[in-house]
Amino acid sequence: MKANLSCKMVATIGLAMATIGAPAQNRPPTTEQLGKDPGARRQEAEQQQARDRAQQQRGDQQQADQDFNDTLNQQRSRDAANSAQGRAVLRSWQQRPPLAPANNRLLGRWESLGTGAQRRAAGVPPEIAKLAGELLGGITGGLCDSMLGRGPIEFRPSGVVAIARDGRERAMYRAEYRGGGSRVVVLPQGGTSFTHMIIDFDSPNHATVAGVGCGLSRAGGGTTARADPTAAARTTRAADTPATALWTLLGTTLANGGMDAYVARSSIRRSGHSAQMWDLFDFKTVHMFEGKPFLSTRNHYEYDCALTRRRMLSTTGFSGHMGQGTVVASGNSPLAWEELPTSGPFYNYWKLACAKT
Repeated sequence: MKANLSCKMVATIGLAMATIGAPAQNRPPTTEQLGKDPGARRQEAEQQQARDRAQQQRGDQQQADQDFNDTLNQQRSRDAANSAQGRAVLRSWQQRPPLAPANNRLLGRWESLGTGAQRRAAGVPPEIAKLAGELLGGITGGLCDSMLGRGPIEFRPSGVVAIARDGRERAMYRAEYRGGGSRVVVLPQGGTSFTHMIIDFDSPNHATVAGVGCGLSRAGGGTTARADPTAAARTTRAADTPATALWTLLGTTLANGGMDAYVARSSIRRSGHSAQMWDLFDFKTVHMFEGKPFLSTRNHYEYDCALTRRRMLSTTGFSGHMGQGTVVASGNSPLAWEELPTSGPFYNYWKLACAKT
């Protein structure tokens, strides 16, 4: 965002510097100026031009500051609204009766797969899932680590325990459980950086944290991917990419070294309960994929407007900001569907794509 504002300032200032001088040079000389030698008149004209340029620059800076403050205030308003909605969702789960251990399919030992562990649809090459994970996974990696850690983890009726490779146990946090069936909600009891964790099962041995993408595989249960019932869905051609799209800033986050999130509203395509939309992540710091640096990713998602879920259709990493520079890596094979939470930035994407108010 700041880079955009800076570019705007430079362009505006450059135009102003090219045009300010003309009126001062064409202005008729005053009686006082006629009595001075040409050198003195030139010096006065140059001084006047310098004052005009300084005034123009101050005006441009004030406008840039105002634009920045307006965007910041809008982001704060969205964050406050998301926070309020998140608290409402949390209260709704807290008010439900506790899930009995006999009905809690989450209990037991699992392997935490960490960030970027999105499952691919049937027939999709594994390198595509790896690409999506490395280009996008770091955005929510910190959340995955705080919720599940890395490696073996055991959900018990009273809490969550991390299991070291040598078998030693470390209590992570106390927990209560709600829901049941294909969705179990974990409510940590004090001292955590998150308020609740919604875990969705797509098979008895595999589950995903909704909205974050952390994967869980049941210990000893195998990790064979279940076939995607819509595996024959459309893929994305390179020609469909909105390389010249008008990007709208949706928000900024400090995660992953800082990132601005954009969407291309003009790219939204709706058909029945399905919608597709392009988004763009512009990173504040350099990231690496197989030894190659990238600063932005452009992503194409399909949204299920009836079931509050989405799946990635394609992603491309670029060496420069805002989808510019050389292509570092790309893939256009759909990943598996992922459930979305009922608040937060990914839910906002879903609402925009599906035109939910």
